Amino acid sequence: IVSMFLTACFSLCTPIIYVSEVMLLSTGGGGASAGSLGKFLSLTGLSGGSSTEGITPLLNSRRMTIDIQNQFALNKNPKFRYSISIRETIGAFAIKVKGTDPVLTAKIANFVVQNLDKINMELNITPNKPMVKVLDPATYGSREPRGTSRKIIVGGMLAFLLINLYAFFSEYIKRLKLQMHN
Repeated sequence: IVSMFLTACFSLCTPIIYVSEVMLLSTGGGGASAGSLGKFLSLTGLSGGSSTEGITPLLNSRRMTIDIQNQFALNKNPKFRYSISIRETIGAFAIKVKGTDPVLTAKIANFVVQNLDKINMELNITPNKPMVKVLDPATYGSREPRGTSRKIIVGGMLAFLLINLYAFFSEYIKRLKLQMHN
């Protein structure tokens, strides 16, 4: 019960996480590295690779991180933490930004798309200009569920398991000591 109570307190004291998502379409139809079926049908999904192959390294690059920090002056706000991930769907993909400020997560998600094009222009990564097309821009971040009840149940189960292991091994050691003395 104590571990479940502490888990609930810890879960409720953690900052609320907001998620903003920008839905994108890749403008590159596969290019020279596309498979023959993908070239013939001009379909990105059949080109033998993911539509996010060239975008994922850019999102995780130090250049992108520095541009985001400079654009939004994140050095002055050390409490704000964010993370960027990609979610693929059929025919499109989404860039998800998670953070503790719902307005800033939406701004970062929309800025990332602009910055992808800027990096593409500077490095000439793809001949496609723009690199991606925005299907749905990011809006005010939606609150991510905390999952408090699930965390409470897991905390209780782990505490129960540890107590049982402690009881088992303490009894086992006592019996071993008794057998050694006899």
